Parts: sequence; C-alpha cells; structure tokens
Amino acid sequence: MSETHLPVRRALPQSGIKPGTYDFTPDFLISLRTTLRRYQHRRSSKMPGYGTREINGHRVRHTIAMGTHCLPATILKHAELRRYAMPFDWIHSTPGMIRHCLENNFEDFLPAQGESRHQRFRDRFGLQDIFLHHDPLNPDDRVYYLRAIERFRTLLKSREAKLILMISRPSNPISWHFPEIVDLLNRMTTNVELLAIQLQPQRDKGESVGMELSQERKGSRLYDYRPVSDESALGYFPDVMDELMILRLIYQYHIDLVDAP
Repeated sequence: MSETHLPVRRALPQSGIKPGTYDFTPDFLISLRTTLRRYQHRRSSKMPGYGTREINGHRVRHTIAMGTHCLPATILKHAELRRYAMPFDWIHSTPGMIRHCLENNFEDFLPAQGESRHQRFRDRFGLQDIFLHHDPLNPDDRVYYLRAIERFRTLLKSREAKLILMISRPSNPISWHFPEIVDLLNRMTTNVELLAIQLQPQRDKGESVGMELSQERKGSRLYDYRPVSDESALGYFPDVMDELMILRLIYQYHIDLVDAP
C-alpha cells in the first residue's frame, strides 16, 4: 500500500495551535490571517488612555492628519483615532503647499477640471504626483475631496479642541514653515495644537533611535525623530516601535473623540 504524503506546512509562529490545523488552508487565507493578527497586535499594543494634557483646558475632540504623506492618517487609522476623512489624508504634499492651502482656504487645492496633474503645485512645490489614492478627474473622487474640504472648513469654525498630526520625510523639512503654520492655524481657529514629526535618516541600521523636541510655539510642538525602520516604500513603519513612539506623544493628551461636525 502506498502512502499519501501531504505537503508539510511550516508551523505558524503562535502558541496554542495544534499541528496540522492549517494543512488544507489555502495560502492566501494564511496570509490574510497573519495580516489581520498583525493589525490586532498593533491595536492591542497601544498605550491606554492615560493622557492628561489638554488644549486650553479642553479635551481633544478631533484628531486630524495633515500630511505630508499617508503616514499620519495610517497611524491614526490603526489606532482607531481617525473618525472621518480630511483633505490631506492620502496625498503627497509639502509643508509649503499645506501652508498655501490654508492661506487661500483650499481654493486651488484640486486641479482645474480636465487637468491630469496639478500644474501650479508642480511648478511651485515640485510635486509630481499628489493624489495617489483618489483621482480628482473621477467625479466621485472629486466629490470626496470637496466633502473633505468642506468638513475641514466647518471644523475650523468649531471651538472644540483639535489635535493636528503632521509627519514629514527627511527630504521634506517642516522647520522652515512650522512657526508660520502654527500662527496661521491659531488665526483660523481656536483650541488647536499642531504635533509635527520631522523624520530623520536612519543611522546604525536602526540601532540609533531618538525623539527630540526641536521647536515649540503656542502649545504646538515639532519633534525630530530618528526611526528604527524605514516607511518610505510602504507608507507605514515595519517596526511597530516607531508607530508607538509617535502614538506616545498623541496619548499624552486627554482624548475624547466625537464624530465629524
């Protein structure tokens, strides 16, 4: 009698799973399960809501991602701190572009109808590809952006406390624009603080890690952060420690989120 040899599947790096449990599970389901457990781990790893820092005596009711790429929105989303879409969530921008959009109330945030690229932002800010996940040429996506812009304008009229998160890569310095953006935000709305993170190049293969306060203005802060891992090709940090270092700053606040105004 011949023996039937089943393919040997490497055991999952997890305790409490009986050998052979996943012998007949398709590989794509194994991958999906691993991904889901990864995000579950990231959520469960977050610090508890112990923060006491308030903005002018107010609890933080709104957390907003404000560029300069997808990382701030991703971090807030993973931590379940992102309640609604904002204009800068899933685009490439620069601190100069963000300042410009705030100054002119987002009047030219979207390219003109029929333009495949934003010629003005390409010429002024050197941005080639801005809208990575939604296409302003698509009517539904254009409505998405217009709705996000109007939501941001409405939020600025609110007296509820707003914490804005900005993260920028080494080639895209925040420090040149930080004081002007802080002053601009404080003229446009009340009870707002900007938490800005300037990423620094990795050093010593990720063994040298550091978070250092660089500037502080009207309660807003700019930090220089040298991460363990490189997020530039992924849009998220492969090492959860980097995400937790930034979340540690966010969780200093007394967070009591509400839905979009």
